[in-house]
Amino acid sequence: MADAEGAPLVIVKGMAGTAKTFYTLAVGLHAMLEQEKPAYRRILISRPNAQFDDDIGFLPGDESEKIAPLLRPVVDNLELLVDQNEKERFADERSLSGKVEELFDRGIVDAQALNFIRGRSISKTYLVIDEAQNLTPKQAKGIITRAGMGTKIILLGDPQQIDHPLLDERTNGLSYAAEKMKGSPLCWQVTMSAEECERSALAMDAVKRM
Repeated sequence: MADAEGAPLVIVKGMAGTAKTFYTLAVGLHAMLEQEKPAYRRILISRPNAQFDDDIGFLPGDESEKIAPLLRPVVDNLELLVDQNEKERFADERSLSGKVEELFDRGIVDAQALNFIRGRSISKTYLVIDEAQNLTPKQAKGIITRAGMGTKIILLGDPQQIDHPLLDERTNGLSYAAEKMKGSPLCWQVTMSAEECERSALAMDAVKRM
């Protein structure tokens, strides 16, 4: 909940299902919608993808259409946040979808492919990098060192779940950033415990066994 001046970089690690993305989006939406003056210009979300980050330009459609499959987990969390009535939330799928689309249409939430974020100076933005364990150390450095004034960066991920064929638990960008930024007063680090898993008993049991 700290502002960009007090905590410009937050690294959140934890196993799948510990609501890392949910909490991060909740904090961002609170900063944008619940304060008298929005703390940021927008919430910008990106998720690295080991399969086509470098080749996204070859995929059909515009940028939003190219990265739409990557954003489904983000949209799932936004659906939970924009409609807190658990019994009625999915009664009208069209209305629920419209509420989420409105966040994008109004520019409150935006999404961009990772290779479009690197190399830019991003100011007054709540920047969320989900699944950051699939970043390379070079990518992690490239994102963090491009933070402009008033920007807060949140790196989220589980070092145990890596899809990138050339990375492991220690060499991925999330772990690299956590180690290099250790002790910095500008970086806050949070580790979610397994007991905080918000998924079903089956999901939790499978994580332990498989």
